[in-house]
Amino acid sequence: MENVVYLLDPETALFRSVELVGAISFKPISDLLACKLTKMVRFDESHWLFVDEEGLRDGLTAFTMFDRYPQPLGGKIVLAGNDGRESYQSPSIHIGDAAAHFQCCRPVIDPVFVTDDDVQSKGLIPAGTLADLKIRIERRLPMPVQGSA
Repeated sequence: MENVVYLLDPETALFRSVELVGAISFKPISDLLACKLTKMVRFDESHWLFVDEEGLRDGLTAFTMFDRYPQPLGGKIVLAGNDGRESYQSPSIHIGDAAAHFQCCRPVIDPVFVTDDDVQSKGLIPAGTLADLKIRIERRLPMPVQGSA
């Protein structure tokens, strides 16, 4: 495969190689991200991340934590290589090594039910009644997928 980038989807936590037709440039990367405004984040000296500038929005169902960046990243992420020249190229880092720097996160709601021992000030509540909803963030490591999408 020539012109390859790595694409991370936080919804599925799949991190896969994607071959681009033609050169690795902003247009095909923006198309992969399905966004209007692309932001670049330095991955390391030889690689850049391309992310949706407006990815953190209302109704967000998943996001990504990158261990070298101070805030969550919303939407899909593309990793491409860059050695200081104007054009981008395929990553020189193995996809599994790159995946170790990310955590895919999603909010999860857990129901909390009344147990036989729970008593409230107004009397006994029947066991099995919904008492509360607890929100937590589930964190998953991306799953590298070999081959092209």
